[in-house]
Amino acid sequence: MKLSKIALALATLTVASSAFAHGYVESPASRAYMCKLGQNIDCGSVQWEPQSVERTSGFPTGALPPEGQLASAGISHYSQLDRQSLNAWTKTPITAGPNTFAWYHTAPHKTTNWRWYITRQDWNPNKPLTRDQFDLTPFCTINGHGQAPAQRQEMNCNVPQRTGYQVIYAVWEIADTSNSFYQAIDVDFGNGGNVTPDETPVVVSEWTKTLDGQIAGNNVNAGDKVIARFFDANGEVASLRTALTVSSASQGQASQWSYDLAQAINAAHSDVRVGVKDESGVVNPVHGVNNVYVKEGSTLKSVAISYEEQQAQVNEGIAVTNVQFSRIKNGAATVTFHVNTQGEVNLEARVMNHAGAEKGYVKQDMNNANQGVSMNLTDVTAGHHMLKYFATNKDGVLFAQDVIDMMLENDASSDTTAKYDYTFPQNIASYKAGTVVLQQKDGKTYQCKQAPYSGYCVQYATTANQYEPGVGSHWSMAWTLKN
Repeated sequence: MKLSKIALALATLTVASSAFAHGYVESPASRAYMCKLGQNIDCGSVQWEPQSVERTSGFPTGALPPEGQLASAGISHYSQLDRQSLNAWTKTPITAGPNTFAWYHTAPHKTTNWRWYITRQDWNPNKPLTRDQFDLTPFCTINGHGQAPAQRQEMNCNVPQRTGYQVIYAVWEIADTSNSFYQAIDVDFGNGGNVTPDETPVVVSEWTKTLDGQIAGNNVNAGDKVIARFFDANGEVASLRTALTVSSASQGQASQWSYDLAQAINAAHSDVRVGVKDESGVVNPVHGVNNVYVKEGSTLKSVAISYEEQQAQVNEGIAVTNVQFSRIKNGAATVTFHVNTQGEVNLEARVMNHAGAEKGYVKQDMNNANQGVSMNLTDVTAGHHMLKYFATNKDGVLFAQDVIDMMLENDASSDTTAKYDYTFPQNIASYKAGTVVLQQKDGKTYQCKQAPYSGYCVQYATTANQYEPGVGSHWSMAWTLKN
């Protein structure tokens, strides 16, 4: 069965459902780190371990991380990071030009490089993050020279010109493993652009020094592998690496595998001891959080937990069909759609206008549903809108999302805007002078004036759109804005 490398976790805090790993982007704060700060919500378990987003190296030319799962690196229990829409995540203001970026490293991996990529100016923020959404040439590459970095590594990068919401994708490629750490950073250019203290034994113990990190973490599944990794000032000490393959669901409980892994480490290595120190100074494994002790003079600094988990199997499904919407009356409208689900599914849907402002929202649990869903919209004006939905299973795995475009129009009885003759574009070759059209892209009306081609305003075409009303580079030569 195919395995996927998951998270490296430094257990420097006692959090029952989490494990701590090796690095995140601190500034500007990444999507995952924003979850830890509480500035992003509904993040799932990554809020406890933003430094754990680790996967086989491969971006941008390799198969991993998978398309549509770049933010989570394809790690199933971080799949909430892959929720993608115009207003799903908190954004950090940024300007083009020189900027200082900072990776915070919680364990000193030897480094090949740090690379920084950015979305294209014309990317679609409502589509999942895929390679074709990015400029695949990094705008900044910092050589790690195969050395272990500082805990907080600052680097100066020249950020390209962009406007509005963009995503920066940061890759930390490790030199002494085949993995990289991945971080998505949500930025906005604007329209112009603890260590648990050691116990004091009654008897002096030979195990006098406690390493940073612990043998502890989250629940795993049968078939998954849990790995203890030890570090000194120069990076990982590979000879001490100890792995445990979980044989059953009961062994996958965090309290059990931490005990079993502690036993395995103690049996395999004489220069470390894992467990809790008793009053006689003896270290014994426990079912729960286990500390790691070394003797005075040891060069070891820390221990980390990593996982190799079997890819999560998603059996649920969803189909959203028959999207309909009413005309706008007094700023209100209704959107309806039909939902079919297989299994237990949580549906979250919202309607946004072209600028990304939320106009309607619904969230509900469904179990083998075959039903209609209705959403009331408020403060709506005519023009382009988007229905964006996410589907998550009961384990919190995001397995489906899509965006559906809609053109909302005013109700005839309440339309106080200028009347129009056609909706642009329609299946005619051109428009005569004096003709009023409703432009679908912005919901505004335009009137054909002294037209550039024999008295006609030529219809938009993909090869010649310079006279498209409100959009083309020379539209004002052909059209007058009515409202």
